[in-house]
Amino acid sequence: MSSLTFFGGINEIGGNKILLEQNNSKIFLDFGQSFSLLDDFFLQESYLSPRERFGLKDYFEFNLMPKLPGLYSKEALEHTNLAYQEPECDGIFITHAHMDHVAHLKYLHPNIPIYMGETTKKILESTAETTRQKFWTDESEIKTFRTNKEMQIGEFNITPVHVDHSVPGAYGFIIETKEGNIAYSGDLRSHGRKPQLTKDFIKKAQSSDPKLLIIEGTRVAENETRKNHTEPYVYEQSKKVAQSTQGLILAMRYPKDLDRFMTFYQIAKETGKKLVISLKTAHLVQTLKQDEGLQMPDPFHNEHIQVYERKLTKYPAWQKEYLDKCIEAADVRQNQEDVLLELDFYYLNELVDIQPQMGACIHSMSEPFEEDPVSQMGEKVLFQWLNHFKLAHHQLHASGHASKEEIFQMIEEIDAKKVAPVHTHHPELFPRHLKIEKGQKIEI
Repeated sequence: MSSLTFFGGINEIGGNKILLEQNNSKIFLDFGQSFSLLDDFFLQESYLSPRERFGLKDYFEFNLMPKLPGLYSKEALEHTNLAYQEPECDGIFITHAHMDHVAHLKYLHPNIPIYMGETTKKILESTAETTRQKFWTDESEIKTFRTNKEMQIGEFNITPVHVDHSVPGAYGFIIETKEGNIAYSGDLRSHGRKPQLTKDFIKKAQSSDPKLLIIEGTRVAENETRKNHTEPYVYEQSKKVAQSTQGLILAMRYPKDLDRFMTFYQIAKETGKKLVISLKTAHLVQTLKQDEGLQMPDPFHNEHIQVYERKLTKYPAWQKEYLDKCIEAADVRQNQEDVLLELDFYYLNELVDIQPQMGACIHSMSEPFEEDPVSQMGEKVLFQWLNHFKLAHHQLHASGHASKEEIFQMIEEIDAKKVAPVHTHHPELFPRHLKIEKGQKIEI
């Protein structure tokens, strides 16, 4: 029999780890970090975190990772009581580049192939080069795909189909098993810049006549409390702010939300302003500009973009080749009226050097009750900074996830016999849903 075991993403947002087995064939769908479970024992953004030098020891202690033989590298298991074995998994299939879907790839045995979209690989490579994060070893085998590329892995036939999400290069999967077909949505929406991508997935999933639909439900709740803005709406309202504001305009977004980057870039072009971005953003955009489907501008050779250099006592190697192409705080300070400045929450202290006289902040991230790194305490800090520098606050964000209505409409259209809700706090609200426990094997 074919079976599924959900090791993450059950009654929580993110942390997707789904094992699919058929006879001797085994694959995982996503391999991400469970942030809600991690927060039960550790504190993010603090010194109380799993000890990376001990591999999976701390994770196993608190059941934060599946304790399965034939899955992890020797280094990851060195300090644990799980014996090392040669690989017993045929592949890991990644939907997109967010940490709650990729963070634990680094612990896998390097001989287990990791399959991901070409764009996802580029995003993770750029992130690894510009941060301290590591996603795989030099020995790991990374295999890439584009939409509709069929892959035969063991006894499974797997077809990736693109979807619209808040990071480019996101996919869902159609998986053929002997017991029937499975459709897996990954994370998706229908209100971004490219809703047609999600429509393509829905159509493909529907035509496969799936026995089971595994679908996310980040925003599924009895009552929707967050705003249901579309990306075009964020563009229209943000442009109005840019046109009506005197002084400096801050634009805050998630680092990998390149739809929002393109929205701000378009606004800068149309209002005659310069979009000022960080070196990390410039590195990522430059990495992706050769992807014809994304149509990214060249950040270092574009009249509407300038790259901002944060003053450091010591610059990492990847930054040094770009420093002569950057502007500094003094340049922004002297041209505040002409600037749309992308600024990360954790770099608000750059405003001390820029000294804005007036202006506005387009906070284009989730409200604090959602997945925003700016917690409720962080929100208070943000408002203190904005008030100090006389910057008006505008909350304008289009979620990376489909609303409850969108999700339930997708379920209706795909018309699978059963539904497995993941990435949600409210699986009981889903029609035709399976009751799933973490670590429980379910036969298809």
